[in-house]
Amino acid sequence: MVPVPKIYEDCHFIKSAADSRQYRGIQLGNGLKILLVSDPETDKASAAMDVHIGHLKDPRDLPGLAHFCEQMLFLGTEKYPEENEYKKFLSEHGGMSNAYTSLEHTNYYFDISPDNLAGALDRFSQFFLCPLFTPSATSREVNAVDNENNRNIQNDHRRLFQLEKSLSRPDHDFNKFGTGNKETLDEIPKSKGIDIREELLKFHSQYYSSNIMGLCVVGHESLDELQAMVVPLVEKVVNKDVEMPRWDSTPYTENELQTIVYVVPVKDIREMIVVWPTPDVSDFYKANPGQYLGHLLGHQGSGSLLSELKVRGWANTLIGGQRTGASGFSFFSPALDITDKGQDWANTLVGGHRRGAKGFSFFSIAMDLTEKGQEHTDEIIALIYQYVNLLKEKGPQEWIYKECKDLAALSFNFKDKESPRAYSSGLAGRLQDYPMENVLSAYSLFDDFRPDLINTILDKLIPSNMRVTIVSKKFADEADQTEKWYGTKYKLTKFSKEQINKWSNCGCHRNLHLPDKNEFIPTNFEILPKEAEEISNGVIIDKNIPKCTKD
Repeated sequence: MVPVPKIYEDCHFIKSAADSRQYRGIQLGNGLKILLVSDPETDKASAAMDVHIGHLKDPRDLPGLAHFCEQMLFLGTEKYPEENEYKKFLSEHGGMSNAYTSLEHTNYYFDISPDNLAGALDRFSQFFLCPLFTPSATSREVNAVDNENNRNIQNDHRRLFQLEKSLSRPDHDFNKFGTGNKETLDEIPKSKGIDIREELLKFHSQYYSSNIMGLCVVGHESLDELQAMVVPLVEKVVNKDVEMPRWDSTPYTENELQTIVYVVPVKDIREMIVVWPTPDVSDFYKANPGQYLGHLLGHQGSGSLLSELKVRGWANTLIGGQRTGASGFSFFSPALDITDKGQDWANTLVGGHRRGAKGFSFFSIAMDLTEKGQEHTDEIIALIYQYVNLLKEKGPQEWIYKECKDLAALSFNFKDKESPRAYSSGLAGRLQDYPMENVLSAYSLFDDFRPDLINTILDKLIPSNMRVTIVSKKFADEADQTEKWYGTKYKLTKFSKEQINKWSNCGCHRNLHLPDKNEFIPTNFEILPKEAEEISNGVIIDKNIPKCTKD
């Protein structure tokens, strides 16, 4: 008996106060989750399908296979065998498409002129029903993957991320090379008698299952019209009952921790990244413990870590906050196609908690060093621990947590309207990780103050559980190792006993303290009822203007 679809109406969703779009969530009998977004004012229609499988599930002897599979799905299906049919249709109707493969997600997305959504969806849905993987396309697309990899080789963001992965446990999936190139997808397989097309078919057949897929569609049609358009196209995607993968062991053990990696960049940049492996607390997203700590380590006022670094001339600006595997910041995630904005993070410090993948996470602090700062990295690490010691001494503060909640609500309720393409892609991924009613608001929730979870992360911020990466051209003459896939030059050293002792016993610093209370965060955004204008103290007051007040 086929399960009856579950329907979530607009009233079930936690929405931004400024969001006039209408939503409907559907979980089909085959397990596929759909989020429909009706936006009569949208200038583009869009859709995205997220498959909860990424390059961490690549076969050991075929690095880049998940990414290669992503590329191949664009090149013909049984219903639309012409290789460029999908992209041709989009381009003829003002649209575009792309996709990315991350650690544990493969995400496909497109946009198009609103009146042509149905035709685009028909072609798009076939990727997940009947792709061809023709031998000729397979052979040619290897070169396309290789060209993409060659373009990435000079990208310091990608180089640093792959180095972070390559220096993790060799037996952990985090260690893998996710992009792939001609060597891994053509030359090595041929030398071993492996048919790469057969491996693609096997990978798609094994993992492309409806129960680990999330689809988001944005259109100007009504919700009923969108549902009638979308459901028949994807209800026949096969449910293979794939178990969503987890990695409950850390990528870094004692052998990989307590190390400093000195890295030579392509560009003339000076950066330091401090990383601690932590438990994955993403299931407790309503408590948001990592963002609470990121808020404190990232604040910019008096008594902050940044303020002390600025006084000493070691860093200039600071950004703090929670980072996830899909963010665009290089130290926290792979530079994905949809999020690779090429930001210039000059003279910045970033602190945040991120999930590597289901089962393991990291807490990171990263900064661009001034010329003076790169000569004082041991002292900077000591300052970091002095601030961490302050947080441990004071313990989790509920009033700070409430400020985080108020700031998150302010941002959520007055956020700008996203582009349809970015919106559908992001929401399709969230469908995999959050209950339907929370997919719009998950990143903004601070509903459960959990000191125990905050302390769980804080307890991992110790020297014996730390890795440090320092990036500068000054290491060019001493770098004695080369990363395999990107050719990054680096030198690896272990912490000395003196360093561990210094950082473990640095106490607190008199100049560092918790931020002062912010008395100016508005929390009441009620729109007052329409009333006639009145004159107060000779000034005309229009009571139709929404008021923003404190509780």
